[in-house]
Amino acid sequence: METLGEGLKGQIIKRLMIRITSLFFISLLSFICLPAQQITGTVYDAKFDRPLEKVNLVVEGAGVGAVSDKDGGFRILGLSVGKYLLKATLVGYLAWEKEIEISGNGVEGFLIYLQPTNITLNNDFVITARRIETSGFTSPEPITVVNSLQLEQEAPRSTPEALIGATGVFLQKTNHGGGSPFIRGLTGNQNLLMIDGVRLNNATFRYGPNQYLNTIDQLIVDKLEVVRGAGSVLYGSDAMGGVINVLTHIPEFSNSGLDVGGNIFAGWMSGDMEKTGRAEVNLSGEQIAFSGGFTYKDFGDIVAGGDIGKLTPTGYTGYSGDAKLRVKLPANNELIIAWQYDKQEGVPRYDKIINGYTKYHFNPQIRQLAYARLKATHRNKWFKQVILTGSYKQSDETRIKQKEGSAKILNETDLVNTFGGTVEVNSFPSETWHFTSGVEYYFDKVSSETIETEDGNSINKRGYYPDGATSSSIAIFTSHTIDVNSFSFILGGRFNAHKIKAEDNAFGNVDVGPSAVVGSFSAMYHLDDHLNLIASVYSAFRSPNINDLGSFGTFNYGIEVPNPYLRPEKSLNYELGLKAKFERLSGSFFLYRNQLDDLIDRVEAQYNGLDSIDGEKVYKKENFARAYIQGLEAEVHYKFVSRLSAYGNITYTYGQNETGDEPMRRIPPLNGKIGLYYKCKSGFWGRIEFLSAGEQDRLSSGDQSDSRIHDGGTPGWHVLNLRAGYNWKWIEITAGLNNIFDEAYRMHGSGVDGYGRSFRLAVRVGF
Repeated sequence: METLGEGLKGQIIKRLMIRITSLFFISLLSFICLPAQQITGTVYDAKFDRPLEKVNLVVEGAGVGAVSDKDGGFRILGLSVGKYLLKATLVGYLAWEKEIEISGNGVEGFLIYLQPTNITLNNDFVITARRIETSGFTSPEPITVVNSLQLEQEAPRSTPEALIGATGVFLQKTNHGGGSPFIRGLTGNQNLLMIDGVRLNNATFRYGPNQYLNTIDQLIVDKLEVVRGAGSVLYGSDAMGGVINVLTHIPEFSNSGLDVGGNIFAGWMSGDMEKTGRAEVNLSGEQIAFSGGFTYKDFGDIVAGGDIGKLTPTGYTGYSGDAKLRVKLPANNELIIAWQYDKQEGVPRYDKIINGYTKYHFNPQIRQLAYARLKATHRNKWFKQVILTGSYKQSDETRIKQKEGSAKILNETDLVNTFGGTVEVNSFPSETWHFTSGVEYYFDKVSSETIETEDGNSINKRGYYPDGATSSSIAIFTSHTIDVNSFSFILGGRFNAHKIKAEDNAFGNVDVGPSAVVGSFSAMYHLDDHLNLIASVYSAFRSPNINDLGSFGTFNYGIEVPNPYLRPEKSLNYELGLKAKFERLSGSFFLYRNQLDDLIDRVEAQYNGLDSIDGEKVYKKENFARAYIQGLEAEVHYKFVSRLSAYGNITYTYGQNETGDEPMRRIPPLNGKIGLYYKCKSGFWGRIEFLSAGEQDRLSSGDQSDSRIHDGGTPGWHVLNLRAGYNWKWIEITAGLNNIFDEAYRMHGSGVDGYGRSFRLAVRVGF
C-alpha cells in the first residue's frame, strides 16, 4: 500500500510537470506572434548630471527589465499598452520609481535621475525572498544583503568571509579552507546554500559546520542574499535556519555595437597570508553577451593575534574558472548558460593535526556547476514569466588521514553527481495579486570509497557512504502575495517527496521515501510609506540525507555508524518585525522563535558489540531531540550628511535542547558591529568598523567534548578594522588594516583563530 501511494504521488507530480512545461512552450510560441512595445531612455546621476551604468530597471508586474549600459542607456522590450510602475536601483543611490503609461508607440527617450546616498539598507531589490525580483523593504522576510559595492570595498579573502559581521549571520571556521555560516543558531545541512538559485546542498551535506561555501570563488560574486528564517516553502529541504543565495556576475548587453572589456585583479595580505590573482574578459553585443575568467589563490598559514602567532599548517592553494553566456531570443526571451569550476589542494584540518593526526587534508576539494536557464516573458497574466532551469553539478572530495604513531594512511574519496530541473511560473492576475508556482526535481548519485595503505600494501574498504547510493527529490510549490488596502498578505505551500536508496552489505540496505508538507503565512501592515510592521508563521523541514542514513567514519570527537531509520526534522517559526526607510535613516528589527522537533543528533552507540573503535567512541544519529531557538536581530544605517554615515547591527541567539535539558550545540554568542563610512566626490572612500562578540559559556555536552571549544567556553572579543580606497576611471585600489590592536580571538566553535594585525591590499584594473 505504501509503495502504491508513493507511485501515485510520483505520477501526479510528473503529470503536473509535463503540463506546466507544455503550457510554457505554448505560451512562448503564442507570444512570438504578438506585437510588443518598448521603453528606451537614459539614467543620470542627479547631482553631477553624468550617465550611470549598471542601473537595474524593473517593470513591476510585467516580469521584464534591463540594465543600463556605459552611456546610461537602456531598452526594455516585451510590453503591451497600459500603465506600469517602473523602478530603478543602483548601489549608492536612492531607489527610484514612477508610474508610466505606454501607448501604441511605446516610450522613447525617457530620462531618469538617481539621487546619490550612503544608505544601502532596505534600498536593494532582492530575488531570493520571493523567487522574483522585488523590493527588500516591501518583502516581509528579514533579508541581509552584501551588495556589489560592499564586496568591492571589502575585497574579502573568500566567499564565507564576505559574511563576517553581516546582520544575523555568524561565521564559524573549522579550518582556513572552510567557513560555515550560522543563521538563527543553525548551520551545515540545516541551512540551504544556493548559487544563482541552484541548490549547492546535496545528499552528503553533513550535520554541523562544513566548507562548501568556500568552493565558490568570491571574485565572481555580484551579491549575497541571506533570507533569515525558514525558506522551505520556496526552496525545500534544509532551509530551516535560512537561505543563502550567491548571485554571480551576469554579462550585460550593449545598446549599440560590440563592447570588449575586462579587468585584472590582484590581492595580497601581509605575513604571506594571501596572494590572489584573476583575469576576466567581457564581451557585450546587442544580442549576445559573454563573460569569463580564471582565478589563482595561494594562501599561507594564518598569523593569529596576540601571542598565538602562526598556525601551521593552515595554508592551501586553489584555482577557479568560470564562463557565462547570455543570449537574447525573439520576443524578449532570454537564455543564460553558465559554467563554474573550483579546485582546492592541500587544505589541512588544523584542529585535527594538533590533536593526534600526522595528516588530515582535503586534497583535492573540487566543485563544478553547469546550468542553462531559459526565461520567457508573456503578456498573458497567468504566465507573465516562465523560467526553465536545468543544472548539473559535481562535488569531488578526497580526505587523506593518518594518525600519529600509525603507519596506516586512509584515502577517503566521495564523488557526488547532481542533476536538477525547475519549472517556475510567475503570475500577475491583477494589480493586487501575484504569485509564483513551480515544480522542482533533483537527483544525486554518490560514489564513495576508502583505500587503506600500510607498509606499501593497499586495501579497498567501504567508503564513508554506501557506494552507488542515490537520492531524489521532487516538489511542487506555490506562494501568493495579496494586497488589501494597507495590508499585504503572503501565503504559500509546498509538497516535497524524497527517495533514498543504498545497498550496504555492512549495515543493511536503505530504501526510504520521506515526504513533507510545509506552509507559510505573513501579514505586513504598511503604517505609511516609511514603516512596515510584519507578523509571520511558517514551517520548514529537513529530509534525512545519505550523510545521515549511511555515513561511517570519524568526526571531530568520535566515529559515526549508520542508522537507516530516520525521519525528517521539522520546525515551526514565529516572527515579529519592523522595517523602516526614511531619507536619513533605515533599519529593521525582528524577534523570532523557532520550535524544532525530531532533530537528528548523534548519540552513543555500539558497533559489533563495541562502544569504541581504535580508541574513538562510537556514535549514531537518531531522531530524539526537541528544542527551540529564539532571538533578536536589529540593524540600522544613519546618514549624518551627504557623504558621512554610520551603521550597526546586533544579533542575540538563545537555544535550548528541551529533550536533553541543556543548551543547543554551537549557539553563537551575542555579536554585532558598528561602523562609520565616508565617501568624497573625488573617488576616495574610507570606513572604520568595530566587530564584537560576547563570551559563550552556555555549552552543550557536545560542545564540551569538542576540541575546538576551550574549556569553560569561548572568550569574548573585540576587533577594530580600517578600510580605505580610491576609484579613478579604470582603476580601483582598496587597502585594509585588520585587527588594529592585534587581539587574540576565535569565533565560537572554530578550529582556527582569527587574523592578527595585518595589512591587505587589492587592486583592480579595468580595460
